Amino acid sequence: SASASASASASNAAAGNRCTLLQHCEDTSLSSSSAALVTSLAFRPKAKYLDLATGGTDCTVCLWDVNRPRRPSATFVIQREEEEGVNQVCNPPFVNSLSWSPSGRLLAAGLGDGSAMVMQVDGRRLVDGCRLRGGHDAAIASVLFPRFGGLDSSHVVADDRLLVTGGNDGSIILWDLGENLVKDGIDPSTVFVDCNGDCDVDGDGDTSIADLDHVDGAMKDLSLRDANSANGKDPRILMGLQHGKKPNCIESCNALDPMFLSSLFVADISNAITVYTFPRGP
Repeated sequence: SASASASASASNAAAGNRCTLLQHCEDTSLSSSSAALVTSLAFRPKAKYLDLATGGTDCTVCLWDVNRPRRPSATFVIQREEEEGVNQVCNPPFVNSLSWSPSGRLLAAGLGDGSAMVMQVDGRRLVDGCRLRGGHDAAIASVLFPRFGGLDSSHVVADDRLLVTGGNDGSIILWDLGENLVKDGIDPSTVFVDCNGDCDVDGDGDTSIADLDHVDGAMKDLSLRDANSANGKDPRILMGLQHGKKPNCIESCNALDPMFLSSLFVADISNAITVYTFPRGP
């Protein structure tokens, strides 16, 4: 299996300015031209140290204390699935995207094999949380723990339990990570409601089907999957929509603006930014 290591060097530039270099590579014995590429990085929220996560084409996630850059605090090697299908052979689990949960206790990685790895922070280690499979038919290009805004405590959506993934297959999926992984999180299936053609998507009071034209009808008939039958303990797909284009980046807005309380902003391979607002219950 692939091994990962990292080293860092610091050099002084002009006038005593310090430049710190973190080197994330597959194997330090390889030449620089053969080293792994860093494809994503994300600073950890609510951290005691200046923690930075990096992911690369070596299928490895590194956790760094930037103030101590000589070596990473932790490395996590993402393994290929034991039963390798065509997607695994053609698309190894390269790390394409990283996102921290609001609490800083979970780190999600979107992978080239169409799965997502969720890691837990245990002291200064990264440990296996769960592997999300079966949602995408192609590589996951973007992952996000959304920071949805709210007007009061009842609208603090899901905390660490809600994860969004966007794939090269053009689909966007909302996952409930479940009670087993996030014991004190809010069940997101109790927050969102179905969108069966009669919901007010953009908050302007219009509930007609024409109200969905700005998102090409992608949210028409959007419904919670097995919301009543699932026990909420294990990870599951909460809902999904077909965006139609590869999402290069997905972001959320945590402002208290009532128009975008639970909205995703999607940048894809076009020049448009699409906003999806997921309907909430009373």
